[in-house]
Amino acid sequence: MKMWLLVILSGCIMLASCEQKNQVSKIPHISLKAFGPDSIRANYDTAYIQFSFTDGDADLSNDTLSSVYIKDKRFDSAGFVRYDFPSIDPSIEDPKKGLTGIGLVLLLNPAPVPRADSFHAIKGDTTSFEMYITDRARNESNHIITPSLIIRP
Repeated sequence: MKMWLLVILSGCIMLASCEQKNQVSKIPHISLKAFGPDSIRANYDTAYIQFSFTDGDADLSNDTLSSVYIKDKRFDSAGFVRYDFPSIDPSIEDPKKGLTGIGLVLLLNPAPVPRADSFHAIKGDTTSFEMYITDRARNESNHIITPSLIIRP
């Protein structure tokens, strides 16, 4: 009986001392925290996208591999525009713990002109933005879409 108790106790100690694996996915995940303002003046105001991110292997950085991609939903054929990922202190990048945080992207003159027709030039326009991020391994996160943005002339 004492032998079984010793074996069970030893097993519990060994399990407790094992290194815990990171259970968070190596593929980045983002979620929209805030977007604003809801209305801007074309060629004058700035909008922003605030997002939270999680990356299980902590390989996000502001090099050329990790990026933020944003597309103006008015222009499907234009595709995504690449932005540098916000700066991350390398001392907190730990693949065992993963990485979570909040990012902020400023969209300077996000809609420099309304669509090129007389109605939108006079009355204004409305759009939203689609966004995703990539890490150094080129893993693509999920996509998020912002609420509508009203563009006043």
